Amino acid sequence: MIRLLIPHKLEPVEPSLLAKLHQVQGHTMGTHWQIRWVHESHLDADTAKIQAMVERVLDRIINQMSTWKEDSLLSQFNCAPAGTVQEIPFDFCTVLKASVALAGLSCGAFNPVAGGLVNLWGFGPGPRYTDPGFLPPGADEISQALRFTDWSALRVENGTCHITQTGGLSLDFSAIAKGYAVDCIAEALLASGLQHVMVEVGGEFRGHGFRPGGLPWWIDLENPPAFNHAQDLVLNRLALHGLAVATSGDYRRHYQYQDQIYSHTIDPRNGRPIEHGLASVSVVHASCMWADGWATALNVLGVHTARELAIQHEIAVRFVERLHDGSLLETITPAFRELTT
Repeated sequence: MIRLLIPHKLEPVEPSLLAKLHQVQGHTMGTHWQIRWVHESHLDADTAKIQAMVERVLDRIINQMSTWKEDSLLSQFNCAPAGTVQEIPFDFCTVLKASVALAGLSCGAFNPVAGGLVNLWGFGPGPRYTDPGFLPPGADEISQALRFTDWSALRVENGTCHITQTGGLSLDFSAIAKGYAVDCIAEALLASGLQHVMVEVGGEFRGHGFRPGGLPWWIDLENPPAFNHAQDLVLNRLALHGLAVATSGDYRRHYQYQDQIYSHTIDPRNGRPIEHGLASVSVVHASCMWADGWATALNVLGVHTARELAIQHEIAVRFVERLHDGSLLETITPAFRELTT
């Protein structure tokens, strides 16, 4: 079964009959990216020019927000002594403010200073869970790391783009920066005069306009693997017309130590990988940054609390729970259901 998800407001302008579909792609942030756009006859279709523009945007974001780049602005902040005041550029400031806002909205389920915990569990720059001899942390190590996860200690001066390192804070934008990159690329393409574009970075999407022939940019929401192979979930096919989508799932990165499986999604409230039965969260939003951040926050909260919060904020979300027999159960919010009508 296929469920079609279509936004209620569709722009009437379709590509001309002479329009052609173009594509460029590459690698960034440990994953892939792909841009598709429709070339109108009066616009420059120089793919090298588009590729260079996209790479400039990605390089700018990586230089500011990468946890893996030792000289990024984020890494410099994390290593700075207590009391250091650091000036930050517009992109960094935008993501930081959104992260702090989301931390408040999610009661700390999203936490931009959980970098120490991410590293402790082997999912950060190092040591890695793939390193020989790596062991999951003990209770004392977790308690120590939790001392430096107070996101309310982040002080961004009002009206300025300065941030204060209060001591031991470790920023990590991995759960939101990729979505922000998608937004920045999409907006750069639209500003260049393109009207019909689809942007993907590592499975997160944003689209505008139409494909040649007037069809929307269709993408299928990820279905997590089912242990019960007879399980058959609905296939959700979304028209990316002024919309973005991001998915957080338990099947992406994890490792097993002895009999325990550790997810890469850390609950910053208790300092441990999530253990509930939520297998996948897909968020549809106008902003990919917010879709990305909300997907992580809701995944941490678990389906019942997350669904209540998503309904409260009128967010279009699709949850997939993994039941005890290995089968999968889908739950959607009213805002998500409205896309089907």
